[in-house]
Amino acid sequence: MSKKKKLVPKGNVRRSKKSRQSAKKATAKRDSGNLRQKKKASANTRKRKLVQRKRKTKKNRKRKTRRTTVMEILLALGISLLLFFAVFQLLLSLPKVEGYSMTPTTNDQDRLLVYKWGTIRRFSLIYFQEASSEENLVRRVIGLPGEELYYKNGSLFVNGNEIPERFLSTGSIDGVDELLTEDFTLNEATGSNRVPEDCYFVMGDNRSYATDSRYFGFVKKKEIIGVVKARIFPIHAMRQF
Repeated sequence: MSKKKKLVPKGNVRRSKKSRQSAKKATAKRDSGNLRQKKKASANTRKRKLVQRKRKTKKNRKRKTRRTTVMEILLALGISLLLFFAVFQLLLSLPKVEGYSMTPTTNDQDRLLVYKWGTIRRFSLIYFQEASSEENLVRRVIGLPGEELYYKNGSLFVNGNEIPERFLSTGSIDGVDELLTEDFTLNEATGSNRVPEDCYFVMGDNRSYATDSRYFGFVKKKEIIGVVKARIFPIHAMRQF
């Protein structure tokens, strides 16, 4: 016995096609919406990454700029210090006085400022290396190259003319003036009648106790380190010469 095919009404077939089409459209629309959201999310992600990359690049540039600036400052300071010490070594010296040969002008342990390119004049204080002992000393220039000198009655005579020594302290015993410098001639002290060229005759201001040209002879120009310009320590006794 054959089965009869069940007939579906045409209206139901049309509705079934429409619902399938609607479903397809809804799915396509949903897929399209999802795709747009994905594209939008992807674009936002790229944008965030780009902003983060830019910020990171900017920070790195700032760090690099700061690092470069610090390095430039340190380099400038280093060069400045090197130049300062080079100029200082070339022009100046800060020796310490040893002993009392220049008392009261300078005292033991005083710190002096010496200018290495100073002009040497009569009564200048010079800093030099004494040849026989290789000791660095400070003494006062009394005789210049080519001059004759001697002391008579405690007074200095250069080329026959009396030269006042106002830097010396006057001394007296029981109201009687004391001779600060014993009389002598240049020949008696050094065996020469004149100060040789490029040489100087020097003495300490503490005449009775100073070791100077009366004992070790003339100071050659090449032995002179510089001219004393000031006492800078102790601070309360600072003065310019």
